[in-house]
Amino acid sequence: MSRLASKPVVCEQGVTVQVQGAQVKVKGPKGELAVPIPEGIEVKVEGAHIHVARRDDSFKALQGLTWSLVRNAVVGVSKQFSRKIEIVGKGWRSTVKGDVINLQVGHSHPVDFKLPAGVTVTQENPGSFTLFSHDKQLLGQTCVNIQSLRPVEPYKLKGIRLQGQVLRQKVRKAAGV
Repeated sequence: MSRLASKPVVCEQGVTVQVQGAQVKVKGPKGELAVPIPEGIEVKVEGAHIHVARRDDSFKALQGLTWSLVRNAVVGVSKQFSRKIEIVGKGWRSTVKGDVINLQVGHSHPVDFKLPAGVTVTQENPGSFTLFSHDKQLLGQTCVNIQSLRPVEPYKLKGIRLQGQVLRQKVRKAAGV
């Protein structure tokens, strides 16, 4: 088990945290999030510190999970999370128009992907763009949904991928061997 959950989560300036029933509401300059508190876990707010405690040792995993979710919410509403997506393939590109990403990735037609509320995008060049969100789970799910439009194929490694994603290239069979 991680020992991080025994340490408090430190809130930055401008972030307010409230415990309301079975939820922790975190509000900051980039947005607001609600984190559910499972049974057997207790969350206390003392000034700029948030303490996550468990009833007994059978709730160790839930304590770590709750601590991590609260920390991600605090970081997200103060700084935002970002993921860069790259498009690899000859002639493949993307264009961003507001909250719609137009992808031309080898299909017979361009694919329009509408971003969910809470996710924004900026484009550096036609082969890559960066997604931003205060909600880490929503950002990750959006990236997976975009990648599913053209997954990376294992032989030429063409497809939509996250920057820095580790990929293993398969070796082709030798002809006539």
